[in-house]
Amino acid sequence: MLNIKNRGFYKSPLNKMMPIALETSDLFAQQDNLRHFFTTVEGGVSNGNYATFNLGAYCGDLPENVQKNRDLLCQELNINSERLIVPREVHKDGIFLVEEDFFQKGKEAREEALAQCDALITQMKNVCLGVTTADCVPVLLYAPEAKIAAAVHAGWRGIACEIVTKTISRLCQMGASIEEIIACTGPCISAEAYQVGPELINEFSKIFHRQDISSILIQIQDSIHADLRNAVNIQLENTGISPLNISTHPGCTYYDKRYFSARRQGLQSGRLLSGIMMKE
Repeated sequence: MLNIKNRGFYKSPLNKMMPIALETSDLFAQQDNLRHFFTTVEGGVSNGNYATFNLGAYCGDLPENVQKNRDLLCQELNINSERLIVPREVHKDGIFLVEEDFFQKGKEAREEALAQCDALITQMKNVCLGVTTADCVPVLLYAPEAKIAAAVHAGWRGIACEIVTKTISRLCQMGASIEEIIACTGPCISAEAYQVGPELINEFSKIFHRQDISSILIQIQDSIHADLRNAVNIQLENTGISPLNISTHPGCTYYDKRYFSARRQGLQSGRLLSGIMMKE
C-alpha cells in the first residue's frame, strides 16, 4: 500500500505555507530505524518546468533553487545537507559504496566519486542515499539484519546492463542474505505511455527470457511499449527475492502530474528524488 504524507513546509512568495508531499511504502515503513520516501512535485522553490520541488542538479534548473529544495528535504530528514548523497546518473551500471572516508574528501572529490554511478550502497547511519528520476525506475533496497541500504536508478539502459541485479549481488557480498532483502520501486513511466524503438527491444531481448519478454514488451495498436516497472520486478525476483518482499509503486510519472516526467515535459524538467536512510 502507498502512503502519502504531507510533511515539511516552506514559505512561498505569497507567504503561504506549502507542504512537501512525500510518499512511502508500507513494506518499508514496517522497518524500525529506517526512513524512506518518494518525492512529488509539491513543495520547493523552483519555477516553470521545475515547479516546484525539483531535486535534480543536472536538468537545467538554477543551482541555487536545487540547493534550497535539497536543504528543505534535509530539514525534514533532520540531517545536514552534506549527508544527502545523490549520484550523477549516467544510465550505466556503476555502483558506489558510501563510507566514512567519502565525507573526508573535498567537494570536487566527492562530486568526482559520484560522477559515473547509478547506484549507491551504505552501511552508515544518518546518511540518505537518493536517486533522481523523471520516468526511470527508482529502486530502494534494504537488508535489515546486515544493516545495508541501497538506492538504484534504473532507466532502460540500466535495466539492460542489469544494475539492479548487480547491486543486489554487491549487498550479498557485503553480508546480506537474499532472504532478508526487501525492495521497493518508486513512481515511473507506465507501459501505456512508453513507446519504444528497436534499440531497447534488441537489448531487452538479450537479457530477458522469452517467457518474460511477452510481459515486458507489449504491443499497443501498431507500436511496441515497454513495461519498465515489470522488467525491474522480474530482475528482483530472478535474484531470489521473494515477491512478498517487493513493494511496487503504482504511480505513472507521465499521466500523473504529481510527478515530473521527461517524456511529457522534455529533458529540461524537474526530477523526483527517491531516498533511503538508516537511523540511529
